[in-house]
Amino acid sequence: MKVGFIGIGTMGKPMATNILKSGYELMCYSRSKEKIVDLKDRGALISTSVEELIEWSDTIIFMLTTSEVIESLLIKKINNPAIYEGKTIINMGTISPSFSTKLNREFNKYNAFYVDAPVSGSKIPAEEGKLIILTSGNHSIIDTLNPLFKTMGTTIVYCGEIPKASMIKLSINLLILHMMEGFSEMINFASKGGIDLNFLFEIVLSSQISNSLYRMKYKNYLHDKFPVQGSVENGYKDLVLITETAKEIGAYLPLTNINLQMYLKAKELGYAEEDFSAIIKVLEKYY
Repeated sequence: MKVGFIGIGTMGKPMATNILKSGYELMCYSRSKEKIVDLKDRGALISTSVEELIEWSDTIIFMLTTSEVIESLLIKKINNPAIYEGKTIINMGTISPSFSTKLNREFNKYNAFYVDAPVSGSKIPAEEGKLIILTSGNHSIIDTLNPLFKTMGTTIVYCGEIPKASMIKLSINLLILHMMEGFSEMINFASKGGIDLNFLFEIVLSSQISNSLYRMKYKNYLHDKFPVQGSVENGYKDLVLITETAKEIGAYLPLTNINLQMYLKAKELGYAEEDFSAIIKVLEKYY
């Protein structure tokens, strides 16, 4: 299998690296050429255009941030869509269910096979090859892709027809984003009340409310440093997708609408490229 990978960012780079380490032939494309230098040094081929990558590959993975970028790179800028014929196209980023359905229709027009396979996890699980991969689409095609998915993740879950994987991914992200905001509110509340955070975390992380997210993030608050694993920008983007999807399907999400304003305020204050736990800075600035 010749694998093409488009989108070498915070998540895409370690995912592509693990594919390469597992022995697959790999070609990469990134608009930021400096991001793919070390992949080239490891033996990956580097394409000068998306069309070159599509023509070379059997299977194309894209890990891109927005529907606008996806549509521009993979549809609008493709001069000859016939190059997609017989190819398998895999989305592994977070997109809306309605956009996933649109992509499925679009690639089917070109006789290509579209698979929705968003990942759940952040930078460290991506580096360790321990992502959760949610899949939807043709079950038999996905079965043939499982060895490829297992280079990037330890858990591969078949969710059903398109776009169920993207719907589940947004549902999970909704909870994670609420958990991070609630954790931040608790920390800010306790800190304003004169509580030593070391003491607070000792209690929280040994109690029934402890979980891997809080264990991963608590040191950010102790040291007031927020190295990116999942950014404020991506948190905001996901909340926009969630609230838009909620309107489409008729789901009432009052807390999510409030949380969206929190992440928007974090962006406006200049924290977009910090880890999404940095939303505590919004709380610290007010009242």
